[in-house]
Amino acid sequence: MLWLYLCIIVALFWSISAFIDNYVTDVVFKKKKPQTVKIFDGISYLVIAAAILLAIGVKELSIPSIGYLLLSGILASVSTIPYYLALRDEESTTAVIFYQLSPVLYFLAEWLIFNEPITGIQLIGLIIILIAPVVVVFSRKRQKSRRMEFSAALLLLIFVLIGTISGLITTHIGEKADFVSVFFWFLLGRGISDILLYAMHKDWQKRMKYIWRHDRFKFLFALTVNQTVCVAAEFISRYALIIGIASLVSATYNVLELIFTFVLGIILSIIWPKFGREKLKRHIIIAHLIATILASIGIILIQ
Repeated sequence: MLWLYLCIIVALFWSISAFIDNYVTDVVFKKKKPQTVKIFDGISYLVIAAAILLAIGVKELSIPSIGYLLLSGILASVSTIPYYLALRDEESTTAVIFYQLSPVLYFLAEWLIFNEPITGIQLIGLIIILIAPVVVVFSRKRQKSRRMEFSAALLLLIFVLIGTISGLITTHIGEKADFVSVFFWFLLGRGISDILLYAMHKDWQKRMKYIWRHDRFKFLFALTVNQTVCVAAEFISRYALIIGIASLVSATYNVLELIFTFVLGIILSIIWPKFGREKLKRHIIIAHLIATILASIGIILIQ
C-alpha cells in the first residue's frame, strides 16, 4: 500500500505547484513577463545537477545520448514559455485538465514511431480525454471570454506538445541508461537553456530588476516552495513507479491530481482568492467537474 500513499503525496504536490504557478503569474508578476522566473528555475536546476554530480556521481553515457538528453532539457525549458503565457488568462483547474492531453500524445507517438498497438478501450479513453478540455473551452458564455480561452488553450497545447517530445526523448534514453545520469544531463540542459533564454531577453531582465526591488521576499518564498515541491514530486513519483505497478501508479496519481486541483480550486478561491483564483460561477464549476470526471475516466481506460 506504500505506493498508494506516495501517489496521494505526489498528486497533492503537483496540485499545489499548479496554484503556486498561478500565484506567481498573477500576484508576484501581475501578469507581466512571468517567463522571467526562468532565471530562478535555471539556477535551481544547475544547483541540483551539481549536487547530484558531487554527492552521487554520474556514469558514462555515449555522446549521442548526452546530446539527446541536453536537447530534452532544452525543449522542457522552452515549453514553459507558452505555459506561463497561458496562465495569465487560465485557472489552475483548467491547466491541469490540459496536462492530461500528454498521455494522448505519448500514445500517438508510440503508435506512429514505435508501432505500439492501441486497443479499442485505449482509443475510447483517448477520445474521452480529448473531450475534457473542449467542455471547459465552451463553458465560457461570453464571446470575448471564449476567445481568451481558445488562446490560452492553444498555448497550453503547445506546452504539452513540446513537453511530450522532451519526455519521449528522456524515456527512450532512460530505458537503456542509469536514471541518475539521465536526470543529470536533462537538468544540465534545462538549467543552461533557462539561463540563456533569460540572458537573451532584455525585457525579462528589466522585469526581474523591478520584482527584485519591490517583491523580493514574496518572489523568493513562492519560487523556493514551488521548486522544492516539484523536485520532491519528481523523485517520489519515480519511486512509486518502481515499487508499484507502473500503469496503476500513473493512473492513480493523475486522477488524484485532477480531483485535488478541482477541490482545492474551490476551497482556495473562497478562503484565499489571490491564491485560488478560480471563477466560481455555477456553470464553470459544473463544466470543470464534468471535464475532471471525463479526464479521470479516460486516464483509467488508457492504462
